Amino acid sequence: MHTITTPITPSIACATAMPVIAQHIASIPRSGIRAVFDQVEAYPDAISLCVGEPSETAAPHIVDAACDSIRRGQTKYTNVLGIEEFREAAARYNLEAKGIRYDPAKEIQATAGATFALFLALKAVADPGDEVIIPSPFFTSYAAETLLCGAKPVTVALRPEHRMQLNADDIEAAITPRTRAVIINSPGNPTGAVTPHEELERIAQVCMRHNIWAISDEVYHPFVFADGMDAAPSIANVDGMKERTIVVESLSKTFAMTGWRIGYLLAPAQIIEHTGTIAELMQSSVNATAQYAGTAALAGPRDHIAAMREDYRVKRQIVLDELAASDVLSLIEPQGAFYAFVDIRATQLDSQDFAVRLLHDERVAVVPGDAFGHEGAGFARLSYAGDADELREGVRRLRDFAERICDPLPGSRTRAYHRMGIMA
Repeated sequence: MHTITTPITPSIACATAMPVIAQHIASIPRSGIRAVFDQVEAYPDAISLCVGEPSETAAPHIVDAACDSIRRGQTKYTNVLGIEEFREAAARYNLEAKGIRYDPAKEIQATAGATFALFLALKAVADPGDEVIIPSPFFTSYAAETLLCGAKPVTVALRPEHRMQLNADDIEAAITPRTRAVIINSPGNPTGAVTPHEELERIAQVCMRHNIWAISDEVYHPFVFADGMDAAPSIANVDGMKERTIVVESLSKTFAMTGWRIGYLLAPAQIIEHTGTIAELMQSSVNATAQYAGTAALAGPRDHIAAMREDYRVKRQIVLDELAASDVLSLIEPQGAFYAFVDIRATQLDSQDFAVRLLHDERVAVVPGDAFGHEGAGFARLSYAGDADELREGVRRLRDFAERICDPLPGSRTRAYHRMGIMA
């Protein structure tokens, strides 16, 4: 006896329905910086002051090392923590540049850039439902990657009265029983603020008192403008903090290697053990060619770093000089990195409108301040890492645009009137 079964025909609704997308992914914001890049593509004649990368490219000895490694066939999988030469070079570099000693066998891991290093650090210390304190405004990846880990970003406002530097009291006030880490970024993106060693010592006491991790993003460490300072202070250099600090580093800014995607973690051995496991599952190993190039960068001459720092110092002065003539825009002088975070509140435009209209009317691209967290509302970030002539022209157009918004009729207000209006 044969049983005849009739095939079930799915309904039209079932046939056209789409599989469900994970709900948690909807909470992950897109980078506001990338959104600006997309808009700039429609204005090929625009002056872009939004790109956070050096105008230089990697030095010849770095390129040669990469090419030589390929010719020698060094293109296989590597140790998940990175080739031994790279980790040893990173250890020597950090000892010489920052005065901190790390064991290359156990406390250093090569990563595919700083953003992936940050994700590994967060994944190693934050469980779903935990909290991570993020001083704000902040680099866009901080909150998004915290959310990707299932944790909760807790922002703490950076204050103009503190020159946008980190503040121990504000961080401590945000700590709860669920707090697992605080993200430190100095020199800061987008503000250019450099937090002094004395304040980092106070923050270290907070971390030790509440038994939380410090995740220190130090990718701009050599770009500081204080006389006699070659690197920004690191919280890992505070007594008792090396064993509770995870340092996120990159060769992108220091060695003009943004597209190479090579960075590294410096952390206690137990952290590296776990971040190595995560990285092995996600990517097997870091690009071998980039590691050999990175080894040459870290072990090679550093004359270009000093030259880049002085170049940024000159370009920073262009920004300061151009904005000094404005009675509408204001700026807390950046002490590091290559960004200026400009106060545009006097225009009464929100950050998004200001950036869109500036691009449309003046062909100048800046990043809206609220792309760096809601504490950045009323500001715009510009980068002074590019061409000096374009920078000068771009800031001049920025200033003229802001003043035209406030004074549609030229000469209708005096500088004294503006200052009184702002105070009111």
